[in-house]
Amino acid sequence: MKKMPIAGILILLTFLFSCGQKKPTLDELRSFAATETFPEDQYLDTISNKNALIIVAHDDDDCAMAGTIAKLKSKGWKIWQLSFTTHQAKGTNIHPAVLICEGNREILADGLYRKGLDTMKNPYLPIPREQFKEQFYSEKVKNALIEKINAFNPSVIFTLDNVKGGYGHPEHIFISQLTLDLFQQNTLSAQRVYQSVYTDHMEKEIVDTWLKIRMQKWGYPNASEIANKMYGINGMPAPTTQVSIRPFGEDKMAYLLAYPEDVRKNLRKFIPYFEEFDADTYFGIFDREFFRVVERE
Repeated sequence: MKKMPIAGILILLTFLFSCGQKKPTLDELRSFAATETFPEDQYLDTISNKNALIIVAHDDDDCAMAGTIAKLKSKGWKIWQLSFTTHQAKGTNIHPAVLICEGNREILADGLYRKGLDTMKNPYLPIPREQFKEQFYSEKVKNALIEKINAFNPSVIFTLDNVKGGYGHPEHIFISQLTLDLFQQNTLSAQRVYQSVYTDHMEKEIVDTWLKIRMQKWGYPNASEIANKMYGINGMPAPTTQVSIRPFGEDKMAYLLAYPEDVRKNLRKFIPYFEEFDADTYFGIFDREFFRVVERE
């Protein structure tokens, strides 16, 4: 009997494996969505200076706010994303951010923002706050941020939260805390900072359960649990407002899917099953984004 070529065997195994994967039900998907309701944001509709900046450590860190960004863009806002790391959209030489805003710009020209990053085994794991100053090039990053932010003159800045940085990643916390410090010191022109957060229910189901199971399966330490214990917290700060994004689900989905596979495998940890559904179905369920808004004192 003629043997099947190795390539054919691999294709067959892939097919059989995919057939064994059960697509999640809508009820399973709904189990991750927010059960809470917060005041609908009114402030963003009142601003005449429609300039905003997204300031994140990694260019995909804005995944939970992408619908809001697309919504603002549709209303004439000019928005740029600032980050330490950047990626090109699949099969192109452009950044995925152009799908929801003006695009991405690097915070630092040389890309060096954390000492010894290239030798770290698990750079995503939390570190004590007192170590931030010795691990990060704080002054260098601060000066670059001040220059870029004030040159753009945003009225609003979007970041992750400065308490847990989503799930404890020190680079998230570092850039969000630095941005908030500059804001509260009146060093920046912006009037408000919108920190992207999950509701308690979302954090419990996605970060504390969904992500925890996968980290255990893969044999990696769980940053979220370490961060809660290290910082004496119970999770991300609570939202103070929500933004309805359902009409912009197609834009958000296109943005998420534009990233290369190595990025999307991380997005799957925090946006469960987004590749398994069409945009209208998915963002008919995840139809709101949540923010902790920090105002000037």
